[in-house]
Amino acid sequence: MFETTQTSVDIGLTTRNIEAMREFYIDILGLEEVAVREIPGDFVTQAGFGTGDLRLHALRFGDILIKLLEWKDLPPAADSMADKLAGFRYLTFWVKDMEAAVDHLRAANVELVCKILARVPERKLVFFKDPDGNLIELNWVDPAAS
Repeated sequence: MFETTQTSVDIGLTTRNIEAMREFYIDILGLEEVAVREIPGDFVTQAGFGTGDLRLHALRFGDILIKLLEWKDLPPAADSMADKLAGFRYLTFWVKDMEAAVDHLRAANVELVCKILARVPERKLVFFKDPDGNLIELNWVDPAAS
């Protein structure tokens, strides 16, 4: 095992529509843009995670950075359903009030993938998608059940 310097991980999301994604994550979900970095294609190739020039938009959510990756040459869209591709498939945000969070999303015209679901009364979840079709989950656990 190796030692880490943080107790969180950063997440990189390749986007096909940076303006819609920034608006969604900043204006609707409340993340803060903390940096924008230009990364030249030769470095990207050398690092082994892509080809071509890249602009990285770092958005902070607590201790986590969500890095929106804006490629000069747009990549093809992928199927967002969790059972269609291997790899990271969705983000989870834990909320204090599920109904208020869902009302906020609806007021922002965010389409829910499902209604609020509860397999057990003390836990609720709902899925929706960002502008690029990435799945996002909201999770709520009754504080009295903890």
